Amino acid sequence: MKPELKNNLISLLKLAIPLVLTGLVQSGSYFFETLFLAHLNKDILAAGALVSWLFATIAVIFFGALGSINITISHKYGAGKHPDIAAVLRDGLAMAILFSIPIFILSRNMAPIFIFFGQTKIVATLAQSYLHALSWGIIPGFCLIALLEMLVGLGHVRTVMLFSMYSVSLTIFFSYALIFGKFGFAPFGIAGAGWGIAIGNIATFLIVLIYTLISKKYKIYLQLIFKFKSPFYFFELLRIGIPMGLMYSVEVGFFFTMTLIMGTLGTAVLAANQIAMQYLGLLMSMVFSVAQAITVRMGHLLGAKDIQSAKQTAIIGPAVSGVFMLLIGLIFWFFPSCLVSIDFNTRASQNQELLFYTMQFLLISPLFQIVEAIRISLFGVLRALRDTHFTLLTSIISFWFLALPIGYALTIWFNMGGSGFWYGMILGASASIVMLIWRYNIKIRRLHSDATKS
Repeated sequence: MKPELKNNLISLLKLAIPLVLTGLVQSGSYFFETLFLAHLNKDILAAGALVSWLFATIAVIFFGALGSINITISHKYGAGKHPDIAAVLRDGLAMAILFSIPIFILSRNMAPIFIFFGQTKIVATLAQSYLHALSWGIIPGFCLIALLEMLVGLGHVRTVMLFSMYSVSLTIFFSYALIFGKFGFAPFGIAGAGWGIAIGNIATFLIVLIYTLISKKYKIYLQLIFKFKSPFYFFELLRIGIPMGLMYSVEVGFFFTMTLIMGTLGTAVLAANQIAMQYLGLLMSMVFSVAQAITVRMGHLLGAKDIQSAKQTAIIGPAVSGVFMLLIGLIFWFFPSCLVSIDFNTRASQNQELLFYTMQFLLISPLFQIVEAIRISLFGVLRALRDTHFTLLTSIISFWFLALPIGYALTIWFNMGGSGFWYGMILGASASIVMLIWRYNIKIRRLHSDATKS
């Protein structure tokens, strides 16, 4: 391996590994929250699922938009424009507060909306108590994300990982204590889960804010955020971030639609698909972290006008993701029964139909995971080039105009069952890769042309 290629790979992995661990840690809070609520009763678990789905739908739009902070800061950092970093953080925090206020108001008035969409009064009331508690952590939670996105943009991903571990630990501890009334706390039931998230967000935001204020590395950025003078990046952040948020919502909407169609094929098919999606969600959180590392690494290089190294990263990043998913796929192909046994008893006679469909999906899903890993990594490449509108377009085309109709046709018309949808997703994601590579080649040629002219 050439020395410059090796250095690029090592630099990318130094960013990617802590971010991957961060993604895994953050997914733990949702896992344990569901586990705790499942120990109460089915109405509480249903209300918790309702809130999680609602909050996830809202979160992917606005959290995705806040990702524009690390993209913009990575370019400024690579170019050595430190005062501009402070201006980006200032406008990023303003955007976070602007986003969080309507979500705070909405979260405190959701019960009538739940009932309107057919939920029982009991479930709606339980969900509302959860949201009332959680709402107090929304504004500090969004501001926390803005600060962490700054750290990611600077490349300080180990610090982000440590703060994420602290936040998740607090959330799990207080959720457990307040749901069940442990360690001297009163039992709040489902509302305890909301308070656990709120306390975790508030405490972590204060700790990160204090840390960045007193640290010599970050003091300059925090001191300058209250200087309300140009340059302003608010609208640039919206321009880059809104398509990212919409892209996430487009993809979440597709998987929700897929779930509804799977439900028409029977309970066993739906449950089996959910198990396969459980593993897919965990793995995709890791791939999104690699894509984020690609964006930051390329942003630093492009800010420093090192186009050649940025091009190498654009090749190395998707290759690393694809090889990683191939290795994971070998576990799915050779040891699927071990994965299934984590969720249910594979020897019980009543589970044999569920086992059949789950094994079927787990044997197909690695193909989608490999293709999807390359696709998401290419998203990271284009985001580094500040092209988020095209990634939104490819998501709409690949999921809604290709994967959905093809998957539906294979599933319903060609009687392939639930597997047809997975093959539809593979074809849709493959088409997206072709479009993204085409777009990347256009953008990189323009970049070379602009560099030559200047």
